[in-house]
Amino acid sequence: MKIRFSDDKNIFNIHTDGIPYLSFDAFDKLGVPNLFSTRYMSFDEASGTGVKGLRTAVMKIEKVEEASPVCRANRDILAHQLGSSLAMELVTDQKHTNYVHVATCEEDLGVATVGDFTLHRQYVDGIVTDIPDALLTVFGGDCPPVYLIDPRRRAAGLVHAGWKGTLGKIPQVAIAQMSVKFGCDPADMYAAIGPGVCADCYEMGDEVYEAFAEQWSKEDADLILKRYAPGTESEAFGHIIGHRQPDGSPGKYHLDLRAANRLTLLRAGIPEDHITVSNVCTMCNADTFYTYRGRALENEQVAMMVNRFDI
Repeated sequence: MKIRFSDDKNIFNIHTDGIPYLSFDAFDKLGVPNLFSTRYMSFDEASGTGVKGLRTAVMKIEKVEEASPVCRANRDILAHQLGSSLAMELVTDQKHTNYVHVATCEEDLGVATVGDFTLHRQYVDGIVTDIPDALLTVFGGDCPPVYLIDPRRRAAGLVHAGWKGTLGKIPQVAIAQMSVKFGCDPADMYAAIGPGVCADCYEMGDEVYEAFAEQWSKEDADLILKRYAPGTESEAFGHIIGHRQPDGSPGKYHLDLRAANRLTLLRAGIPEDHITVSNVCTMCNADTFYTYRGRALENEQVAMMVNRFDI
């Protein structure tokens, strides 16, 4: 399982016992069980080979009644590897919104399929909770998950931050909910931005720049969206980016989801040294991760975190 990192920072620990996954070193040190899956169902370090095809999410083209049991069985194995089970799972609907559900009762736990969601859980892209041992779950092919924890108040949050959710500042929405509902102070909280598509790979139309300029500010839009000169070579991975358009105009904007979500976390009050940012691009690692932009989205990664602090 070869993963290309954009720098030499030791952000992740790689686990290959059972179903392989990555975990954030910073959260591991805080005693918070967490993971981000790959394509692999198994991997043997000695031989350097593995079995691919892990399915954790029911895709739109699949029949829920057929795909759900397979996906749930795989997620349950991963849950047990974190010391949990799907009976404790809080899962999101994910429609690229900035809506965050506050889970405070056991009725929210263990929902089997999206079709079972009550009205208040539909169109939700994030969940926060103070239920002890709750298992928070989101999915993604290129959209990074953002993990949030408060060791003092024993609360946690997990959000799916695609470009629309990032535009809507979904991490800030989750932090606000945790502050209001659970008494969390952002200064006590920790955050981690998970693997997703990097800025080099994430081409966007002018309308996305205009949306950020309008809803954030032009200064912010200029920070997180840039046009790359045609023929620019990626510093991290060496491939060519910034392709010139057929009409001769400059290439499209590139959105830096990591930088955008990090900016949102900082402005929401989380200390800079409490924020961990992924150095893994799903599209640059299409052999290891599912990726929508890389046209390799047979399934999606799952991000999981248990609201438990083993320290």
